[in-house]
Amino acid sequence: MVAALAVPAIPAPVGFPILVDLSHKQPLLGLDVIIRVVPEAQWYVLVRTPEDAKALPASIANNAVVLVGDLSKVDLEKLGIVMVIFGQPQAPPSPEEVAALVKWLKAAPGRALWVAADSDYPAQGGPQSQEWANMIMEAVGCRLRIDYVSAEDRVSNASGAGYRVLAFGNVSEIPELRYGVDRVLFHGPGPIAWVDDAGKWHKLTPTEKPANTYIIVTTSPKGEIVKNSQVKLPNAYQPGDRGAITLMAAELIPVKGGYSIVLLSGESPYGAYQPIATWMYYGNVLSGPRFIRNVILWATGYMGELKEYAKLATLLDRVRSEVNALARGVSSTLNAALGLAALALVLAIVALALSLRKPKAAQETVVKKE
Repeated sequence: MVAALAVPAIPAPVGFPILVDLSHKQPLLGLDVIIRVVPEAQWYVLVRTPEDAKALPASIANNAVVLVGDLSKVDLEKLGIVMVIFGQPQAPPSPEEVAALVKWLKAAPGRALWVAADSDYPAQGGPQSQEWANMIMEAVGCRLRIDYVSAEDRVSNASGAGYRVLAFGNVSEIPELRYGVDRVLFHGPGPIAWVDDAGKWHKLTPTEKPANTYIIVTTSPKGEIVKNSQVKLPNAYQPGDRGAITLMAAELIPVKGGYSIVLLSGESPYGAYQPIATWMYYGNVLSGPRFIRNVILWATGYMGELKEYAKLATLLDRVRSEVNALARGVSSTLNAALGLAALALVLAIVALALSLRKPKAAQETVVKKE
């Protein structure tokens, strides 16, 4: 096994350092886009062999420091890495590699790990990438899990194919991530679940989730769960389940003096059959590059233009809250007014009925007298 590139030979970073893993047979698709949309970062790309390094296109090799070797041999501390993006693996991470990720993530607050998986469709990623992603989630102490099924969308999809999910990033529970974002491609994704202290799995929904957990991407309300492989049985979702299904989420993990961030997605930002970085698919203009930039800026704490958007989002949320409160007040007032009007109408009808009865009663009395 070739050792990682020696740290002293690497120039001092000029941006915030991010490591992208290509050492587990991830394809390259979309990585050049991600590097371009976050030029503030100092990009490190890890490949397995010197041959892999030579095969990198200029769009990647010329814009990143290329490391060669095993993830467990890379000194993430000396490199100052603040974020690791571990795209949909095609080969399993070793116990030593997982241990290295855990040690790095928990050594200091403010770090971020993005792990991507897949659906259970037996293709490029499949159930194995789901299992490996869950292995990392458990090791780092994250409650999030990728369930062993597939998510489709009968309404929001490309070319009428339910597995080509045009997911919604503008529903994120993290306001900054919604900036400039509409729909993003999650091609054949898996759904996100969570595990409680007793080991029981649950669907991740706005009303059922653990503390410090945030939903980031979902299907439309017409999402549906399907089963494509019998290698692993589902734990939280079942075939035929429908609704807005969570496809990406984040959890804040307590570390010394604060929190680090773990992100889990049912599709990969790069290297998948068709990654999240996609900007157009079957004629649909998508927010993939913008969304990934938002995630990276937020997760690293660098923020960039998101600082100003955060202020605007807070203001918008406050205005929205006040408008809703006003609407509720108006509704209550209107309901009260309508109630009084209805009561007045009933009283008027009763009065009219009584007034109509009086002459008749008088007439009847006269007749009886005669």
